[in-house]
Amino acid sequence: MSNFPKIFDVEFVDLVFHDTVDPSLVVAEFRSTGTAIPTSEPYEQTCISVVRTNDDALITHYLDYGNPLVAIEALTLHYARSASETGVAFG
Repeated sequence: MSNFPKIFDVEFVDLVFHDTVDPSLVVAEFRSTGTAIPTSEPYEQTCISVVRTNDDALITHYLDYGNPLVAIEALTLHYARSASETGVAFG
């Protein structure tokens, strides 16, 4: 994850916290929207984070769920682009 800012230029939006019965459990849903820097392809991801805290409100456990295929798609150049966009004609 440390390289994420070098690969994706994104903004995190639409943060929603979901109610839980356990006060030490936080479930958050959010979207990241932006661009894959190496390809200039759009990056649109919906994520869910599950966070556990201790009695001092320090994070003890963090899981982040997202679709890895979204990142793969954004990092793949699409040859279907028109020649006017890429300067290269295919076919």
